Amino acid sequence: MLIAFIFILLITRLVIVQLVQGISLQAKALDQWTRDLPIKATRGLICDTNGNVLATNYSTYDVYVRANQVTDASAVSLTLSSILGIDFETVYKKVTDKSKSESLIKMQVQPELVEKIKETNLAGIVMSENSSRYYTYGDFATQVIGFTTIDNIGQAGIEAYANKYLTGVDGYALQESDVHGVQIDNTIQSYIPSIPGLNVNLTLDANVQRFTENAINQLVQDHKPKTATAIVMQPNTGEILAMCTKPSYDLNNIPRDNVSLLMEMTKNLSVVDVYEPGSTFKVLTTAAALEEKVTNVDDTFYDPGYRIIDGEKIKCWKLTGHGHQTLVEGLNNSCNSVFVDLALRLGKDKMYEYFAKYGFGQIYDVDFLGESAGILMDIDTAKNCDVARMGFGQAIAVTPLQQINAICSVVNGGNLMQPHFIKSITDSNGNIVQQFSPQILRRVVSEDTSATIRSMMESVIKQYTGIYSFIPGYRIGGKTGTSQKYENGAIVQKFVSSFVGTYPADNPEYVVLIVVDEPSSGNYYGSVVATPYAKLIFQDIISYEQDEPNENLSSDLILVKPTIKMPNLFGMSITDAFSLLASLDLQFQVMGEGDFVIGQTPAEGTMVYKRAMIILST
Repeated sequence: MLIAFIFILLITRLVIVQLVQGISLQAKALDQWTRDLPIKATRGLICDTNGNVLATNYSTYDVYVRANQVTDASAVSLTLSSILGIDFETVYKKVTDKSKSESLIKMQVQPELVEKIKETNLAGIVMSENSSRYYTYGDFATQVIGFTTIDNIGQAGIEAYANKYLTGVDGYALQESDVHGVQIDNTIQSYIPSIPGLNVNLTLDANVQRFTENAINQLVQDHKPKTATAIVMQPNTGEILAMCTKPSYDLNNIPRDNVSLLMEMTKNLSVVDVYEPGSTFKVLTTAAALEEKVTNVDDTFYDPGYRIIDGEKIKCWKLTGHGHQTLVEGLNNSCNSVFVDLALRLGKDKMYEYFAKYGFGQIYDVDFLGESAGILMDIDTAKNCDVARMGFGQAIAVTPLQQINAICSVVNGGNLMQPHFIKSITDSNGNIVQQFSPQILRRVVSEDTSATIRSMMESVIKQYTGIYSFIPGYRIGGKTGTSQKYENGAIVQKFVSSFVGTYPADNPEYVVLIVVDEPSSGNYYGSVVATPYAKLIFQDIISYEQDEPNENLSSDLILVKPTIKMPNLFGMSITDAFSLLASLDLQFQVMGEGDFVIGQTPAEGTMVYKRAMIILST
């Protein structure tokens, strides 16, 4: 009876071990007599619109130690610590820890260091091939492309946004080992290959990006701003052809030791930051006013230098006023009073309706992380004086991406497009997995209004800032902007300078926006700080496209050479300075409300063009 009972117990135990615990016990056994070596998946490439590789990979190695295989712990620890630059005690602790089958010593070790380790022929050191990220052009579209963590997980920019596409699937090789954990040769149990990540193809054009980088680098050198940003867009498709933010850094040498500085320079200001657009916004106010038929190109205005709204004096930049002028002349002169009138004619409700049409106060849901909606005053609390200021780009904050996309909508025939960075996703064989096509979000203005705006922006370039950006033989449109900053609710002597331009003016294929925050060169007007660098971008684009000049337009160049020598205006009364500049056919802007000139730009003796803009400080 006892024997039968014992026999039943044994049978029961056997059933439990074989059937109930069999799978888990087999897994534990397999783990004891095998060692798996990870096979890291290759991260997908990031390419520009023409297939130029912007982010790729190169082979590195992860170094492990198998303590049970180590025969000389001190030699192994000394070798690894000296070659890899790691503390000896830290390495020694891992090398002698036989409770673990395998310990990671260091990831992403360069091939030349691995060769030095191999030359020692020390037992217990194992290398697994991995890949590290390499950025072809270094400091190039830095905030757009972004970077990865040390273990190849997207941390910023497109690397982070498109991480799910770029990340592949790791594989592994499983090999038997003896009771001491020593690997048995030629006993691979299984091999699961890794699957490479997908490639992300951007709308960026590396050539246009290079033109933009070069121009902004020159701007930073000349004007030493706090930051400078630039965007180049294709207005008919919403494709972002170039985007640049300075200061920046080399993606192959990321300053990870200064986290706060890294995070500050990593922000893509064109997408996440906001600014008061100033006079570039006047283009949008004009488009809304024309569309709603509260004005027309022959409409006339009188500017004494200010408007009184809700008891507040809203000044024009030209304190003496522009006098009588048409709508076209008002945009050419960038006269604040004209745009106060247009905003009030539209009224608060219509102004906010167009803000919504342009996409202000909301996100586009662009394919990028951290997009800002901008800042709009609540419609119920906005007063007439606030709406008046909004008409010329104050009392409203937008992102550079919002501003350029809104401008694109009023020059491309009237459609607000979905801005985007990613053009397609392809596999390692070049097969398209996903295609992103241009998308119209909504109609903003009519084709007729758009045609009028294109013509007016070209007129601005010819008649007002042409000395800085008109290129003989080519049709360029544009508008400058200069806005003063607020700190703690008060205006301070800090400025944001900007310029938005179109090429070709009559049917734009390129729209360029440059925003310069706090230039410190002494100049702060957009016409001086931003416009010349947009010109550099346009010139390079024209050369890149191999566009032939229109000889009929070449003769239309107003100013050929700087022929006027700047007089010394220091100490003059404002009245006398105005008279002298007018006699030389020079334009002028005044900073301050004093009666005498205490500073001038350009300086005495500088050769300037006819009708150049002279800045006087009083």
